[in-house]
Amino acid sequence: MADRYLAIFFVSLSCVFGAFDASAGDVDPLYRACILQCEKTGCVGETCFTHCKYYIDGSFSDSQKEPLYRQLTQSDCPNDCKYHCMLEREKERAALGFGPVKYHGKWTFKRVFGLQEPVSVAFSALNLAMHIQGWLSFFKLRSTTLNKRISYDYAGLWHIYALLSVTSWFWSVVFHSRGVEFTEKLDYSSAVALLGFSLIISVLRCFSIKDEATRVLVSAPLLAFTTTHILYLNNYQMDYGWNVKVCVIMGVAQLLIWAIWAGISHHPSKWKIWTVVVGGGFAMLLEIYDFPPYAGLIDAHSLWHAITVPLTYIWWSFIQDDAKYQTINPSKKVE
Repeated sequence: MADRYLAIFFVSLSCVFGAFDASAGDVDPLYRACILQCEKTGCVGETCFTHCKYYIDGSFSDSQKEPLYRQLTQSDCPNDCKYHCMLEREKERAALGFGPVKYHGKWTFKRVFGLQEPVSVAFSALNLAMHIQGWLSFFKLRSTTLNKRISYDYAGLWHIYALLSVTSWFWSVVFHSRGVEFTEKLDYSSAVALLGFSLIISVLRCFSIKDEATRVLVSAPLLAFTTTHILYLNNYQMDYGWNVKVCVIMGVAQLLIWAIWAGISHHPSKWKIWTVVVGGGFAMLLEIYDFPPYAGLIDAHSLWHAITVPLTYIWWSFIQDDAKYQTINPSKKVE
C-alpha cells in the first residue's frame, strides 16, 4: 500500500506486460562506432573531454588514470563517451525523422548540474521530505495528543517503516543522480527491504496481530525471505527477472490484504486507503504506457514519482488517524 512498494509493484507489472522497450540503441552500429572513436580520441564531434587521456590502444598509463572521484561515480571517459554519443545519435535520428530509442535500458536524459535524471531526483527528494515530515508528525502526535494510558500497538512497526522509507527514497535520489553499480544495488536493496517489511505490516495490522510471539512467528519467514533475496542480488547475481517476480508477488499480496481489509473494515479513514489504491492505479498507467522524456527531462517515470508525493502525505495521514482511532476513544473502536 505504501508508495514505495506500489512503485515496485507497478514497475514490475509493466515489465511483465513488456512495457519496457528493448534497448534498441545498444545495437546501433553508428552508436557503437561513436563510442570506439571517442575512446580513441576523447571527442564526440566537436565536444572533447580533457580527462580522456587514452593511449592509442585505449589503455591508461599509471600517470593518466582517472581521478578516484570519477572512477567511483563513473563520470569517467567511457561513460562520458556513452552519454555524448547517445545525445549525438538522438540528434541524428531526429533530423532523419526517427523517434527516440532507449540505450542500456534507459531513455536519454539531459544532465543538469551532473544529475542523470534531474526531474526524478527532484521528485524523489520530495518523497523523501514527505516521509520525514510524516514521521515527525507521527512523533508529535504520540507525544502530545494520544491517550498516554493506552498504547498504540503498531507504533514501533511504523517507526521501522519510516526509517526504511527514508533510507529507500534517499538511495532513490542518489541512484537517479548517478546510476552506477553500487548505487543501483543500494537502491534495489533498500526498496526490497521496504517492500518486505511493508508486507509484514500489512499482515500484522490488517489481521490485528498484537501478541509478540505470534508476530515473531508470522514475521520470521517473511523477514528471512526478504533478507535472503537481498543477499542473493548483492552477492550472487543481480537477476532482474527474478527480482521482478519477487516484487510482483509481494506487491500483489499487500494490495490484496489492504484492499480486502478496507472493504470489510469500519475504520473511519479507510477512504484514504482507497485513495492511495486508485492513485496508484493511475501511476500504473504511466509505467505501462512509458514514453520518452519531454525536452530530455520529463518522462513517465518522473511523473510517477510526482504522483507518489501526495500519496505519501495521504498514507501518513492514515497512519496518524489509525493511531488516534486505536487510542483516543477505544470504546467506540470496531476492528
